[in-house]
Amino acid sequence: MKGSNTSGKNNSSYIKKKGFLILVGITLATLIFAYSNHFSNSFHFDDSHTIESNSAIQEINVRLFFTDGSTFSSLPSNQSYRPLTTLENAIDYKIGDGLDTKVFHIHIFLTFLITCFLIGLFIKKLLDRINYSEDNKYWALLCAAIFGFLCANAETVNYIIQRAEITAALSVLAGFVAFLSRGFWRKFYVYLLFPLIGFFAKEMAFVFAPLLLLYLLIFEEKVDLFHFYRKEEFKKTLKSLYKALPAFILTIAFYIFYTNIRPITFNPGGVSTFNYLITQPMVMAHYIATYFIPYNLSADTDWVVYTSLFDYRAILGIVIITLLVYVALRASNKKETRLFSFGFLWFFISLLPTSSIIPFAEVLNDHRTFIPYIGLTIAFVFGTNYLLKKYLHHFLKNQKAKTIIFIGIIVFLAANVYGVRQRNKVWNNALSLWKDVTIKSPNNGRGLMNYGLALMAKGEYADAESYYKQALLLNPNYATLYINLGILNNAMGDKIEAEDYFKQALELNPNSHSALYYYARYLNENNRFEEAKDLLSEALRISPTYTHAQVLLLNLHHKAEDWDKLKNLAERTLNKSPNNGIARKYLNIAQNKKSISMILEEEAHIEPSAEKYLNLSLHYFRANKFEKTISAATLALSLKNNYPEAYNNIGIAHFRLGEYDKAIKAYTKALNLKPDFTLAKNNLSDAINATELQNRNSNTKNSSAEDFLALSLKFYNNGDFSSCIKAAQKSNEISLSSAAFNNICAAYNQLKKYDKAIEACNQALKLDTSNKLARGNLNFSISQKMN
Repeated sequence: MKGSNTSGKNNSSYIKKKGFLILVGITLATLIFAYSNHFSNSFHFDDSHTIESNSAIQEINVRLFFTDGSTFSSLPSNQSYRPLTTLENAIDYKIGDGLDTKVFHIHIFLTFLITCFLIGLFIKKLLDRINYSEDNKYWALLCAAIFGFLCANAETVNYIIQRAEITAALSVLAGFVAFLSRGFWRKFYVYLLFPLIGFFAKEMAFVFAPLLLLYLLIFEEKVDLFHFYRKEEFKKTLKSLYKALPAFILTIAFYIFYTNIRPITFNPGGVSTFNYLITQPMVMAHYIATYFIPYNLSADTDWVVYTSLFDYRAILGIVIITLLVYVALRASNKKETRLFSFGFLWFFISLLPTSSIIPFAEVLNDHRTFIPYIGLTIAFVFGTNYLLKKYLHHFLKNQKAKTIIFIGIIVFLAANVYGVRQRNKVWNNALSLWKDVTIKSPNNGRGLMNYGLALMAKGEYADAESYYKQALLLNPNYATLYINLGILNNAMGDKIEAEDYFKQALELNPNSHSALYYYARYLNENNRFEEAKDLLSEALRISPTYTHAQVLLLNLHHKAEDWDKLKNLAERTLNKSPNNGIARKYLNIAQNKKSISMILEEEAHIEPSAEKYLNLSLHYFRANKFEKTISAATLALSLKNNYPEAYNNIGIAHFRLGEYDKAIKAYTKALNLKPDFTLAKNNLSDAINATELQNRNSNTKNSSAEDFLALSLKFYNNGDFSSCIKAAQKSNEISLSSAAFNNICAAYNQLKKYDKAIEACNQALKLDTSNKLARGNLNFSISQKMN
């Protein structure tokens, strides 16, 4: 009979173990499903300067990352000391062979899974330590599942640079697991290795020491925190402090090191410590509400600081948080409520780095709650269990009640899974993310601007301008907004207005490397190369790892065949990033003094391909070498006879040579091969119009001034400035107009014949003093002549 009982127990134990493993498998599978639609999501927001435009991550340079905090970001004000995060970004950049977001997201998600596992392991060890129940592993699994599925955490998992929050959380949890494992880990202080690693990821890991003290106070010394000042309680408090002292010493020592190595350019962005501080109690209350009802998650909120302590929101926030802290402190003196007390106080303590005396530019950010929500999960689970046992213990004996509770848990988790998938969709791309921000945070000028930026990328310029103007009303001194207005106006063809916006951006923020770069890019597009070089040099002085400025300045030195400057810049870049492929390529070019034409010709000669000859023909076209354009495109056709793009290049070269019949013939061949070739269609239309213009030149009686004016505009838009001038002159021969003289002025500006441009614009203004375009073109002509 004894053998039979033993066998029954073993069988029961096996079934329970198998059942637990099945639950773990279901949880893992559901978690993967919840995030399965996020792996291709875009880079967003601070990812731009920490990853996309940060040349430091283009190679794995561990020594540099850990000795130079500026490698974290190309934006000086955001150059904090987070070398482990920079290293993770560099590893993913290497694995993905560039900016492949999928690689980044897979790495981050794996880190997130490990963090969820450590939450379960930590809670299991904690419950075993206090002999909570026989089902400790199930409680631990429930906590890990709730945290893993929590909709609000999707903000952190999707936001790539906030991987730092996850890594910091992982290190804090690993430190606790090691500490609770006792023995070797605790005796020789090996547990401190884990939070130390976290310190290199993000400052949030600094909370390990106070959280460890909290654990020691509540669970090892069983201090009544509300009466800690009493003699017996104070003795236990001092004993806890002594046990936690190594963690505090490590944290303080690292903080001293951190403040010395962090770049002096770092700026959290906030203004008033007092105003920030009185706003944070309501922010904390918001975070608690969002945990349960993630109704208003926003990538960039429109919350602002309260300006008075007597603001009802400040008072309400202080009252709410004071009451909650009071409850948490009172709960520390009972065995049944210590877990609740520990969890709630964990939440408040781990919010202190971002919700206290250090004023950040953003009043709140939903990703800041990642570590705090670990504590809130503990408080929620074990606080709810305490209340149910205390007030509904008779009800719980009913199997139906247990079923209702189980269904409630499933509904809560399922709702969060749904929420996670919806937030993943929001984070998919810039358009979806910033549209959501404009809805959730309508008074956020930056959010409106970024949505406008996403619309501008789609070519929806009118809508983009509308959002920019709305943002301007809210943020009239926002330099980045003026940069984007400059880019937009340049794209719409209003170059005068564009330049004014770029200049205003620099007036608002003279040390903005991005303002310098985008103004330089505008100058480069308008053939003002020397001015562009000066601005790019200044941008790189401010931010040496700014990739966009590096590449454009290297390109400009190469285009100008300024070999010494090209060599110096390439070498300076390589000093920072020894394996920078672009810099190494340009260094080789400078040493061998290879012009762009030589490189393209050499590449086409060594390994001939239709694509390389097409690229060469395009280069010749941009250099106004139209005969060579035709020759290179013809060579492309010899390798690929059904190449519509090559015929189009031949056509545009003939067009610029004034050989319109040959151009029409080439465009027709391109369209026979590719009927939906929009560029060739437009070019063919221009060539036919040009032929009509030639015919009209011999018989102006059949054409009106408006016909020639429309043709001149077409020629201008197509880049044929000489034909533009001729058509406008024909228009004036029939009937003088301010618009025709303005077209002549604009064309001469493009040809850099500023005296003739000034003469034409003056004529335009004599005929119509209100012609704003002529006034702008005249100002441009004068400014260029003075330069």
